[in-house]
Amino acid sequence: MDTNFSPIENYPFLSPFIFTEDPQKLEKHKKALLKKLIKAWMPLHIEDSQTQEYLSAREKVFATVTAEYYEKQYKIIVEKSLSAESSFTTLAQNTRLLDSIIHTAFEYAFKDLPTLKVRIIEELKKEYRFKKRILPKNQQKLELTQKQIEKIESNPEDPEQRQLLKYYNSIEADLTQETADLNERLKYLKEQMPLAEQAEFKRDFLLNHLVIFARGGYGRAELSFASDRDLGYCLDTQQLSSGEAEICRQFIIHIENLLRIAGIETAHQYFELNEDLSRFKDPATIHTIPSILESRVLLGSNNLANALKRRFFQILPYETFVLSQIRDYHDRAIPGLSQMNLKEDQGGLRSLQIPLWLAAATFGVFPNQTADMLALLIQKRIISPRQGFKLCQALEFLYDLRNFSATGEKFHFDDEARERGLSEKDIQINIINDATERLYLLKKKRFQTIDVFDRYRLQMVNYIQYLSQAILQRLLDRTIVRTFSNFQVVVHLGQRQIVEVNALEGMPQVPMSLIFNDPTALLELFEYVGQSEYDLSFDLKDEMADLIRIITPDVIDTHRAQIAERFTKLMLTPFAACAWRIMFDICEPINADNQPRTLMGCFIPETNKMRFLLRNLVYHQHPVCTHTLNALDRTQKELDRLKKDYQELYQYLEPKHILALKWGILFHDVGKIDPETVHEVSGTSIAVKALERIGYEDQELFTLVSLLIVHHTTVVQLSRTSAYFDQALQSFLEIADRNLINVILLFLCNISDYISVSESNAHSTRVLRTFFEETSRVFAEMRSSQKQEDSMDFILTYLDNKKNDLESDTRINLLINRSLRENLDSVLLNPLLQINKKEKKLLEKSEDQLQVLWRDLKLGSLDKRGTDQTTEKFIRTIRQSLSNETLVTLTELYSPLINWFFASFPNRFLLSSSPGMIAENLTIFNKLERPAIVNVITNARGQLNALLIYVHDLPQIHSRIAYTLNLKHLTIGSAKINQINFASGQVAFCYYLKVSK
Repeated sequence: MDTNFSPIENYPFLSPFIFTEDPQKLEKHKKALLKKLIKAWMPLHIEDSQTQEYLSAREKVFATVTAEYYEKQYKIIVEKSLSAESSFTTLAQNTRLLDSIIHTAFEYAFKDLPTLKVRIIEELKKEYRFKKRILPKNQQKLELTQKQIEKIESNPEDPEQRQLLKYYNSIEADLTQETADLNERLKYLKEQMPLAEQAEFKRDFLLNHLVIFARGGYGRAELSFASDRDLGYCLDTQQLSSGEAEICRQFIIHIENLLRIAGIETAHQYFELNEDLSRFKDPATIHTIPSILESRVLLGSNNLANALKRRFFQILPYETFVLSQIRDYHDRAIPGLSQMNLKEDQGGLRSLQIPLWLAAATFGVFPNQTADMLALLIQKRIISPRQGFKLCQALEFLYDLRNFSATGEKFHFDDEARERGLSEKDIQINIINDATERLYLLKKKRFQTIDVFDRYRLQMVNYIQYLSQAILQRLLDRTIVRTFSNFQVVVHLGQRQIVEVNALEGMPQVPMSLIFNDPTALLELFEYVGQSEYDLSFDLKDEMADLIRIITPDVIDTHRAQIAERFTKLMLTPFAACAWRIMFDICEPINADNQPRTLMGCFIPETNKMRFLLRNLVYHQHPVCTHTLNALDRTQKELDRLKKDYQELYQYLEPKHILALKWGILFHDVGKIDPETVHEVSGTSIAVKALERIGYEDQELFTLVSLLIVHHTTVVQLSRTSAYFDQALQSFLEIADRNLINVILLFLCNISDYISVSESNAHSTRVLRTFFEETSRVFAEMRSSQKQEDSMDFILTYLDNKKNDLESDTRINLLINRSLRENLDSVLLNPLLQINKKEKKLLEKSEDQLQVLWRDLKLGSLDKRGTDQTTEKFIRTIRQSLSNETLVTLTELYSPLINWFFASFPNRFLLSSSPGMIAENLTIFNKLERPAIVNVITNARGQLNALLIYVHDLPQIHSRIAYTLNLKHLTIGSAKINQINFASGQVAFCYYLKVSK
């Protein structure tokens, strides 16, 4: 990898887009700021012997002076950007300003290094004394626990004693580990303290063993006003003692803390030259690699930076990187004609950056400027000079818009804009829309009319869309060879296809039937497909159909153990469904018995009968085979979603659980091949026999797969049991055997199957997801509770608590609504002073935040989502300070209605509603003398979802409601009816009806 890249040819038209280091300007900023810092520090006269006070005072001075200086200079750059001829001038100015701040922070922190060293040594000694003091206590606890275990073990027959033994064994394990950790830490501290005391740092020594570098857009010197400030730090710990390394680490933390308290938030990463970097090969973190390879040194050793880049380039998995970037490129949203995300949408900045990263990885050259990369592409004849200039034009304009979108609300929005009917809330960072466009035309004189602006904007976006696609096609119009245990494949990157399968290089080239006479080799190929999502070429699929005659049941039986091992690896790949789909596609002509024979059927013959099998067409949109593969594909997406949204739950899943889940999904409808049976039951025996046939012997796997097959629709059905939600929760927990892993797997199985049935199902998963969330919460509370009570009792207690919380939140919502009609002081703050002075004082800490939230709601300019989020923050802020008793007193006026409503309407409605929804219905159902009150409840798309009805003294009301709904062509999905008996003897009914057309 060439780490000292310079423009390969001199393309003069690229010069305006190249950032040049300007040491004089950087030094000018740095000297001016350091002078201000010295001036602010001098009057304080704090001795450095007062370690903590000294460092604290130094930090405050830096924070105050630097924030003021940075804001002033930043404002100047923003003002100049309105008249700048090129946004690249603005990007360069912003980059140099941040460079100078980081240089200043380094110099300032270096002055603190001796004091910092003293503090570090003090903290090490303090920690050493503390841990040495608690070690004997831990050992004593451990000995007492071990004696208690010995005592309990003497009476193993008593069930209560067995449970107690389990508890004490857990404590013993924790104490043993804790004691070992304490001993290890004490040993480390004992070695560290003298080394830290001996450490001496001179400026040159520090800069030779440390490098601070800019990453991402900041590294490319394209620091827009909307960009993240991405920094990196690297230490050469191999050349430092452990004491020196520790002080250097604390020095880096000190620099970051100085920047943070000055209001300059950075996204930083820390590396050590000798650390294991393999974690960055993972698709989730692979984007870090190009950000390091294109980084720009700010301070420290260039040699160290280049060594780090070489290490990252060595671990860059080219094929994985290409595949992840192509997926990312094609996943970009298509922008609208009048609105666009300037960074993320197709034709945005990221759409060009992805091909440039792929070009850099392909050619092994990572320059840290976009113009340099375009020069390389011109030299390699990937694009022409004219096309290179078009891309620079587009970049310049998009960065101009991005800069403006980031500063529009704070710096450019004024009375003139308001008079034109513009709203601050419509100006969003990274978004160009009608409001931003109108403000841009008002404040910048770059375009005379809106037509000229739109034409230019759409042309620039088109340049990036078209040319980025062309760069990708030309870069990827190449093949690569991948070698496996006894064969090689040729992959066309652009087509994302395996186009050839050959014997190993140097070996005689033989027919496909000889290459894959061992079925484990064939599964190795499909494991690769599952990892890469490659397809097989049309001709290759046809050729591989010959294998169907060769892979006989006897061959499978001979290699059973190895086949099971290979299938496990295949099923755990992210694109296992892609591999299975291809194995379904590879088939022989239909035989005389009209039976299809597929490559998949060679391993699992029952799947042949699933091919184009039609069942339940009223419900199912696809044949059984297609639905099954779609469900398997969906399973991986749901696993990824679980990992992202519920990391605390995902961590419980081991590979064996994911394996069982995917096999369960693959077999969940296999029972449908026999129309005379109940497929959820017959499918279990078919699945277990099939798994045994291909070499599996794990009874735990068979049990889990069977559980998932039997109950692959049960959770969906339970989630719809609105009338008996508590029983549904209990049933789910009982089916899962009160096992959290089973709860998770059953949910994933059910939702993957449900979504894959039809397009309408895919858009109606909220009820199922909510049911799972509730179940997981209940389960978490049951596990954390020390009470040994019946699960139904626990669920009822949980739901009662949730209902009480909802009532409190509803009371607050009513207060908020009333305050919007009157004011916050008269409704909340003044009455609170009379009711509870202590809580009023507690609320005063959040009073400024409350006023801001109240003002946002009062203005009425938020959309529904913004209003809901602001209201939620408002409620949470009040709940932190006010007790339930105080809330009841504040809302005493509403208590009769609240008490009646919460006692009368079904819990399923209450527990699935927001405080705002409840408050809205309280105002509707407040005239109980009326014979009937009806409220229509809609979903997020405004479609009819449910009806809430109150009636009294109406004969045959149930049948009349049913008849009316039938006339309106409304179907009742589920219903819950509560009967209310008033003291007067009057009877009323409250209905919650889930309906659909």
